[in-house]
Amino acid sequence: MRITFLGTAGPDQIPSPYCDCPTCSYAREHRGRNLRKRCCYLINDDLLVDMGADLMAACSMHNVHLMNMKYALVTHSHHDHFYVHNLSLRKLGFQQRKELPPLTFVAPPSVMTLLDVSGMKDEAAGLQRRPVLPYDSMDLPPYSIKAIKATHLPTIGDAVNYVIDDGKNKVLIASDTAVYKDEVWPHLADLELDQLIIECAVGTNTQFKAGQTRHLSMDGVQIMLAKMKEINAITDQTAVCATHFTHKHCPPHDEMIAILQKIGVECAYDGLVLEF
Repeated sequence: MRITFLGTAGPDQIPSPYCDCPTCSYAREHRGRNLRKRCCYLINDDLLVDMGADLMAACSMHNVHLMNMKYALVTHSHHDHFYVHNLSLRKLGFQQRKELPPLTFVAPPSVMTLLDVSGMKDEAAGLQRRPVLPYDSMDLPPYSIKAIKATHLPTIGDAVNYVIDDGKNKVLIASDTAVYKDEVWPHLADLELDQLIIECAVGTNTQFKAGQTRHLSMDGVQIMLAKMKEINAITDQTAVCATHFTHKHCPPHDEMIAILQKIGVECAYDGLVLEF
């Protein structure tokens, strides 16, 4: 399995154009891996997880195309995870293909509602909808997918994370979420993930403790890892990578690397490719 990080930031990217905090100012000056677009992940070359407002630019910057995309999984309806115009630009007339290959579009009901109100026609974009709720499973060959209930804003009650299994490797993309509720853990027991991608949006901010309602701080990440080891969701061989950083709570990239290394976690950056 190959995972390409097309973005690793929260909803207002790094640097935010409306902010001059130390992290944003440092990113403007030093650029490189300090520049972060909104989160998006490409599995191999045929499965996309989330498609926020930076998708088009991200593909150009990281030498990625979506010509082979068969499946798109969306976690929830916030704009940094789903930007409907990414799909409207897929339709014939914006490309030179004479036929539009089908795209299986998997998302919770709140995302499907955004599609409905956009006025875009599924046929025009080649969409085949597959609504999903927490704990639903489905086969998207060669992948087996399971939706896990995320601990996100109560107003986004159908937000999910995804376990993706290609028959050889298993990855859980755990973003956006705070510490999982008790009902979630039985669904992860004995999973023995090969890769865990986990958010760390609140970073080192000591005012935010694990159990916040929508995102993870460093202590929340540690609680998640400890619980996952306890139930054998992850093992000593599981690779762990953090993402979804915010400029308000997270330092520049090199500092974040040092902080995460202390707990055995890799720090993602835009354009990072994981192969395992």
